[in-house]
Amino acid sequence: MAVVAKKMTYQEFRQLEFDENDPFLYELINGELVKKSAPNPEHQEISGLLYNKIFTHIVEKKLGKILYAPIDVFLDEHNVPQPDLVFVRQERLDIIDKKEGILGRPDMVIEIMSPNSVKRDRFDKKDLYERFAVPEYWIVDPQNMTIEIYKLQNNRYELIAFAAQSGIVRSEALGGWELEINQLFS
Repeated sequence: MAVVAKKMTYQEFRQLEFDENDPFLYELINGELVKKSAPNPEHQEISGLLYNKIFTHIVEKKLGKILYAPIDVFLDEHNVPQPDLVFVRQERLDIIDKKEGILGRPDMVIEIMSPNSVKRDRFDKKDLYERFAVPEYWIVDPQNMTIEIYKLQNNRYELIAFAAQSGIVRSEALGGWELEINQLFS
């Protein structure tokens, strides 16, 4: 008889008490508590640049809201990731709860990889976002200076844009917005 580990729920996760000096961030993925280190300065700089560029575009075009980590994205009771950047279209802003986080599937998620998050971002989270039908998923890799954009098509992610070191990527979730990636990697 196989032993099945009990999946943690978000309610159980919220009841956990962490030491105030704990330098880690936590998210709930497939019912498991995932510990991650605080982002390094390069990660934060890229996140800030991306946020500012996307924010400017979506405000100008009145497309919706972009939010940055840490913010809980409630996909179900066992999955509450904290993506680096999250976009919600204007007509779906009601899924943003000002006290709790994002209650449901966002329209776009961006994960910025760090050396210790490659498997989690490239496989675990990609599978998670695909399963919950997030329409667009970006993987930003500062180490290799690449951006990959996946679009949900027939319930599966397909790579629709890729650039390394230079080149332009285009986001359909952001109304065709384009980014010259060497603006991020300097």
